[in-house]
Amino acid sequence: MNTPEAIEGTIGSFWYHYDIRNDVLYLRKGTPTDAPTHGEESDDGFIVLRLVADNSIIGMTVINWWKRFGSGTLPDSMTAIAASIEPWSQRLAA
Repeated sequence: MNTPEAIEGTIGSFWYHYDIRNDVLYLRKGTPTDAPTHGEESDDGFIVLRLVADNSIIGMTVINWWKRFGSGTLPDSMTAIAASIEPWSQRLAA
C-alpha cells in the first residue's frame, strides 16, 4: 500500500500543505505567491509568516503538528486529515 508523503488543498480562502512524513503543516491566506515574507516564532512555537511590504500576517508553519495537536494515530483518510486542518485556518483568520 502506498502512503502519500503530503496532502495539499484549500479550505475557504486558505491554502494548506501537510508534509505527512515530517509532520509539518503549512497554512497560508490565499495561494502561495512570490511576495517577500519573513517568519518569526510565536510564543506557542509556531512560525508566523508576515508580508515584508506591510508586516501583515499571511500564514503559519506548525512543526510536529499532528504529534502536538492530533489525537491518536494519523487518520488514513485525506478527508479526515483536511477536517483536522480546518480549525487552523480559522485560527489564522482571527
